[in-house]
Amino acid sequence: MLVKAVAAVCIGLERWLVPAPYCAASIVLTVAALSAFLAWVIVVPSAQFLVPSICALPATDKNVAFTFDDGPDPVTTPKILALLAAHDAHATFFVVGERAERHPDLVTRIVAEGHAVGSHTFTHSHAFHFGSPAKQRADVERGIDVVARITGKRPRLFRPPQGLRTPLLRDALASMKDLVCVTWTERGLDAMGRPANEIVDRLERTVRPGAILTLHDGAGLGGTLDRSPTVEALGKLLDLAKARGLACVSLAEAGT
Repeated sequence: MLVKAVAAVCIGLERWLVPAPYCAASIVLTVAALSAFLAWVIVVPSAQFLVPSICALPATDKNVAFTFDDGPDPVTTPKILALLAAHDAHATFFVVGERAERHPDLVTRIVAEGHAVGSHTFTHSHAFHFGSPAKQRADVERGIDVVARITGKRPRLFRPPQGLRTPLLRDALASMKDLVCVTWTERGLDAMGRPANEIVDRLERTVRPGAILTLHDGAGLGGTLDRSPTVEALGKLLDLAKARGLACVSLAEAGT
């Protein structure tokens, strides 16, 4: 329905603005414009058209929020937790349900150490975005249920795989009014095997009041298995946040 409505508007504008002899070319341009628009609302973290999402905190507070996707991981997550503790920092972990089921002790530890836990679906399947709204909703709900069983509290925070918000996801979440969809201000793209210095270079200027920064503590979901560059980069980014007088808070502490 959304695509048809936008297409109708675009075609109407095209007929009004462009003389008839140029109709074929203008239709091509209209389709290209529609495709660009859909790509923008699906991919851009700040886009609100399909699924209202939080991509930043109030810049008036001297807080920065580190978030971690794709865990928990028995190798990487403990290292990240140790670093956060050493810097008196809190963060938010968007966990994959099937991994949380395998490592409930890590989810319990995350909460016990003052961090927030959100859901990142149950499977984090690459086919997730192509499933029907009912299938997507079932995957989201299953991931939430796993966290609720482990922690005793239903998570409110949700991050879709790759941060993509499609028309299908909009329909899937329509009945889940209690969920808060979270994207990011910037992400480190660390899942693709970047060395630590490149992760730091990418995020350094965004370590500022109100930023939500995304890294990964899980491995292998379409990316590399080695998260040691992420751990190394995190230590430098936490030092940088401290030097800039920023408090590293969980999204729950920030009132999200």
